[in-house]
Amino acid sequence: MDSKKVARVLRALLSGDFDLEAPKRRTSSNLAIFLAGMGTGMVLGMLFAPVTGEQLRSEVSDRAREGFEKAKSTAQEFAARQKSSGTVTTAEKSAS
Repeated sequence: MDSKKVARVLRALLSGDFDLEAPKRRTSSNLAIFLAGMGTGMVLGMLFAPVTGEQLRSEVSDRAREGFEKAKSTAQEFAARQKSSGTVTTAEKSAS
């Protein structure tokens, strides 16, 4: 950073014109813009998809079901490993 830029920042800080919260606000608005763009892209992709709506809905529900089943089996495997290692979870402590 050059000396002129440092001087401007110091002057702004001393005069109270410098907003330290601005980077946080910009990040949240950038995230909102990104999510809105992603949603728009998904909707446009579905509208212009080369399959019928019924086929698309079926494919989406099948993939969602597969993802749910995979997450469920992973959670069950994790619980079985925890149980076999003898580690007592917080939920098991409160149930006792």
